[in-house]
Amino acid sequence: MQRGLFILFLKLEALRMKKQNERISLLVLNLMPNKLETENQLNNVFSGNNKYLEKTYCYPGTHQFKSIQPKEVQERYYRFDELKDNSYDGLIITGAPVEHIPFQEVDYWEEFCEIIDWSKQHCKKVLFLCWAAQAGMYYVAKVPKKVCFEKKFGIYKLNVQYADHELLDGMGENIWMPFSRYSTTDKRDLSDDRFNLIADSPDVGPVIVETKDQKFTFVTGHPEYETKMLDKEYWRDINKGKKIKKPANYYAGQNNRIINTWTIHSQRLFSNWLKGVKNFKA
Repeated sequence: MQRGLFILFLKLEALRMKKQNERISLLVLNLMPNKLETENQLNNVFSGNNKYLEKTYCYPGTHQFKSIQPKEVQERYYRFDELKDNSYDGLIITGAPVEHIPFQEVDYWEEFCEIIDWSKQHCKKVLFLCWAAQAGMYYVAKVPKKVCFEKKFGIYKLNVQYADHELLDGMGENIWMPFSRYSTTDKRDLSDDRFNLIADSPDVGPVIVETKDQKFTFVTGHPEYETKMLDKEYWRDINKGKKIKKPANYYAGQNNRIINTWTIHSQRLFSNWLKGVKNFKA
């Protein structure tokens, strides 16, 4: 899809929502260490929908932070337990750099499970990203994660399994997404009676999965990543002395020029998910 047509689509979607005077309340459980960076990335993929979203950010109160959070996070973010009496149209749970730790050993695991149970009555739809997607599938259906010897790191093309699904509306066949994790899921562990497999990849396994009732959507990549994020992670690991390959399908030419092939798909994915939230609300 041409970028100009996609931008027009976003504008028309935003105008339609404005005319209906309908706002979407969205709770974001931000599990990433750099919360403001992740928040900015999400705002980018929300794109033209931002002005019609009422966003609330929170974190698990049982998590032990390794560093003092910025003042802005302290002032604007809530502990989840402070919001338990509220209801929201949608919930997004971000990834977290804990894929090398068994689920039950993550310090906020019990609260994470509690939030999933809470969402069944308090949210219309839930979107899980990266680690949260693997953790969510494990909690709702005991789908195991498998630790990888080599990091799944780069931009990978998806194989569409459910071409007419509303989440893929207008995205075409060439869909790309960033990945950065040391674990994966085997699609043979996804039972047909519990899940719809929407897209996968031979390199990274299942990518977009949903429960049969379409309540929970699991995206095992990082569609929210901005252009230079994988570059930052690559050089961070290099400077720490880690052995890591360059991110796949990311740098172009000898000068390591970055061509962003995924954000247009990510914006469409989030826009389609928000449309599903809005329609579910109706």
